[in-house]
Amino acid sequence: MPTQTLQFLFRLSVIAFLVGGSVIVVVQALGIALGDVGWVTAVEEHAGPPTFIVSSVSGLLAFVLSYLTKPEESAGVTSAARDRKPTAAPGAG
Repeated sequence: MPTQTLQFLFRLSVIAFLVGGSVIVVVQALGIALGDVGWVTAVEEHAGPPTFIVSSVSGLLAFVLSYLTKPEESAGVTSAARDRKPTAAPGAG
C-alpha cells in the first residue's frame, strides 16, 4: 500500500513539474517575442521556486521508490528471463 501511494505521488509530482516547466518556458518565450523583460524575470521569480521544489520532491520519490520496488517489477523482467543462462555467440571460441 505505501508503494502505491508513493507511486501516485511520484506521478502527480512529475506532471506538476512538467506543467510548471512548460509554463515557465512558454511565458519566457512570449516575453522575448514581445520584448517585455518583465515577463521573463517575473515568471522565473513566481513560477520557478514551486516548480523547482516539486521537481526535487519528484526526484526524492523516485529515489525512494527505486529501493521499495523489486528489480523485476521496475524493469519488466520475468523470472524465466532472469534465470536463463547466457549462450555463446556463434563462431566464438
